[in-house]
Amino acid sequence: MLRPFLRALGGALVGLVLLSSPAVGQPDVDPAVQRLLDDVSSDRLERTVATLAGFGTRHTLSPHDTPDRGIGAAADWIHATLTAMSPRLLVTDDVYDIPAQGPRITRDVRIRNVMAVLPGRTPRRVYVSGHYDTVARVADASAFDWTRGDNPAPGANDDGSGTALTMEVARVLAQSGVTFDATLVFIAFAGEEQGLVGAHLHAQRMQDEQVPIVAVFNNDIVGNVESGVGVVDGESVRVFSDGPEDSDSRHLARFIQRQAARYYPSHRVRLIARHDRFGRGGDHTAFNQRGVAGVRFTEANEHYGRQHVAEDTPDGVDAAYLARNTRVNLAAVAVLALAPPAPATTSDRGAPLLDRGPSGYDARLRWEVSPGATGYRVFWRDAWTPDWQHERFVGDVTELVLPGLSIDDHVFGVAAIGPGGHESTVSAYVNPPRTPVTIQTRDR
Repeated sequence: MLRPFLRALGGALVGLVLLSSPAVGQPDVDPAVQRLLDDVSSDRLERTVATLAGFGTRHTLSPHDTPDRGIGAAADWIHATLTAMSPRLLVTDDVYDIPAQGPRITRDVRIRNVMAVLPGRTPRRVYVSGHYDTVARVADASAFDWTRGDNPAPGANDDGSGTALTMEVARVLAQSGVTFDATLVFIAFAGEEQGLVGAHLHAQRMQDEQVPIVAVFNNDIVGNVESGVGVVDGESVRVFSDGPEDSDSRHLARFIQRQAARYYPSHRVRLIARHDRFGRGGDHTAFNQRGVAGVRFTEANEHYGRQHVAEDTPDGVDAAYLARNTRVNLAAVAVLALAPPAPATTSDRGAPLLDRGPSGYDARLRWEVSPGATGYRVFWRDAWTPDWQHERFVGDVTELVLPGLSIDDHVFGVAAIGPGGHESTVSAYVNPPRTPVTIQTRDR
């Protein structure tokens, strides 16, 4: 009985000290991660976008067996290019044969996702993705003819830009020599334009195989700086995330913004509290719908006149801007893959490990040990505010009392810190959902 009492007392004392002292902890910026950002090549990104557009079309129903045109040639090139980057990358084709179905898949077709895996010390996975398939209307047509897989559809920005970004992040991390705690997966999806088909098939397979995916960084339309009405913004990127307010996807988005501010502060991450653009969707949605944290990166200002048309050509992609978005991805992916897993803040029965402490008027936080963590950082904010307002590094403890803070008026969370100062995403303390009460009545 003495040990739990001393542990609780120690947590209370930690809280009392930290609330009256400056924040302390590991250094925020890892020079090794900073060097990774310096390795990003805008020239290579530009060449990759041009090569992808050069296949003429990458429509899912375009030829799969021609050497220099169509989706098959593009997939072959992506596979060969990833393979040549590093022997550390395990490159495979994630293939599904599906029958004709619905208005967009008008014949039997093969869906071929190209996937490169960089093994880490643990099986938990962090994904970086873009879709390499394309679609375009026939000139002067107001609607798509989904039977026409041979229409010119260069797809330089949608989504040659996201595919090029994914391949560049794969190259930098695979060639870095760094061993990551998490396993990294770089995947170019097919069938996105037909309804996220490749992503849904892969996400379902991973769910069936119980593969632990902790985050999906989906990049779709990330290379253009000028909107259709002439607004130019090459210094920010939007990150969309599905709710509710303290969902894992929202915490992944906050994590990305936090790491970008540390490692690449000249490029602003604008968090958008929607799963995607209004009425639209992306490959991360397939993972969100299966309980996996995923976000979508999209350029600050879209040019709708250069999407799903033959005019989506490489001259509409700004390589320097694409490189900046690549660095934002790279910083967040590297830190997340180096950090310990986020700590569990619920009991085995799913109840939040948060109460009012012995006094009844404090906030007592408890969490499970995160493997590999050397310390923890606690966050809190007013309950009507989306962004964390306060944080404290609390050392290698698993319990903390914050005196005088109401658990009704604040939201709390905790992140794990590794020996290199790398920080996990935040695990928040969230009220469990309440089930409706059924009350029986007597018939009159």
